Amino acid sequence: MAGKGPSVKQMTEMINNMMGQRVLTEQQLNQILAGAKRANERGGMSAVLDYLMKVTQADVEKGELQDFAKDVQRNPQLGMDLLEGKRKVPRGRNRR
Repeated sequence: MAGKGPSVKQMTEMINNMMGQRVLTEQQLNQILAGAKRANERGGMSAVLDYLMKVTQADVEKGELQDFAKDVQRNPQLGMDLLEGKRKVPRGRNRR
């Protein structure tokens, strides 16, 4: 599926805009994406989520993140809407 979706530069800009400040460079995002790819090869989506929680130090429970990932997988436009600021990130739903 190469070539689909935003470029790394666009994704970096969207993330920084969503956060309201510069929190990520293109180089950092490339490193995160490479690490996520390795994690996926080692242990599937669960390993990817563990990796992302570690590198981002996200204040979120894994179950909540898994639910969110499933929502975006079912509706990829949801992820783009969040990054573009059209929707807010749902929090606290189905906490485990």
